Amino acid sequence: MANNARCFLAVLSIAMICSVNCPAREDGGDYTIVEPNEIPGILSIIASSIQGNFEKIKTWQGWITDVSVTSVRGELAGELLKKASKDVDPNNLPDEIQVIHNSRTEYKINVANNHFSSLSDRTEPPAYLDPKNSKIYPLDWGPGERIFLITSDYKTEITAASWGTKDKVISSRMAVKEPPGGVHKLDPRKVFYFGEKTFWRALRNILQNIQTPDIEHYGVVIKKRVAGDNTTYRLEISDSGKKLLSTHIFSSEMGFNQTYFETYFDDGSLRSKKTIEFTKVQNVFLPKKWEGAVYFRDGGLDWQEDCTIENQQINMPIPDNTFSELTYLNSGDKVRDKITNKDFEYKNGALVELVKKPSPK
Repeated sequence: MANNARCFLAVLSIAMICSVNCPAREDGGDYTIVEPNEIPGILSIIASSIQGNFEKIKTWQGWITDVSVTSVRGELAGELLKKASKDVDPNNLPDEIQVIHNSRTEYKINVANNHFSSLSDRTEPPAYLDPKNSKIYPLDWGPGERIFLITSDYKTEITAASWGTKDKVISSRMAVKEPPGGVHKLDPRKVFYFGEKTFWRALRNILQNIQTPDIEHYGVVIKKRVAGDNTTYRLEISDSGKKLLSTHIFSSEMGFNQTYFETYFDDGSLRSKKTIEFTKVQNVFLPKKWEGAVYFRDGGLDWQEDCTIENQQINMPIPDNTFSELTYLNSGDKVRDKITNKDFEYKNGALVELVKKPSPK
């Protein structure tokens, strides 16, 4: 009963957020448009400030509390709900459900070597929410422990393979190793990225584009607002056809790190938005909170995330074995290596290859 009550309160709070968090646009008032000849200098200042701040970080660790909502629409929504709960009318299935996740993650990053480690577990049971009928369906998905390891050479996910049916204590784990790629959704470094590139690289690419003759240019408009000692820049980026692609806010008070952005569909409607709050740790600006949302074309919520970071430390030693899957395995656990296409079992502190038996003729 206690778990169900906590689940209800957590999901109810998210439902309230979703109901009031309609696609609002960033207020563009009180800004003045800067002259075109000022744009290169401003882009260079922002890029250098973000890069200089980030490069002070050699290692980074802390805790992230994450609440996320993912919408599922169409026939799949009803099918998932029917499989998850007996308490549903098969003749009146919803055409939309929202999947609610609450988790707490310990992360450790060796920034200099591009090594990332995270250990996550649920803080509340997951649930489906039928938003139209305000009905909650608790989910029993087994243990929520999940480990991610990402380096320049591989990424590994470790999850429970088997567990006790009553106590949910994990009895064995499975590690899946794959080629590297992408940034983990709970990697705090992503606030310093513009897509797949660091912000300073992306801004310098934009600058190079607008200064190169005889090519299709981005449309770049910068607006400026000054309040006391703080200068805020609003960067608006359009494609060559002058359709607005994205808007970005940079504040000198936050070391010119991005504090807000929006992206848009082709018709100009809001596609996504994100707000980032920063704090200073050892004279370095680090994100302390971010809230983001992605929308369907009709304005409905596709995905939403609310993250808070605590106990942040930078430039403290992190053992190398933090980023090895062997650190988190017990005897009998399995490893599936998709890079070499081999399977292993962890025994006596080492991986032993499992030789596949030839199929009978």
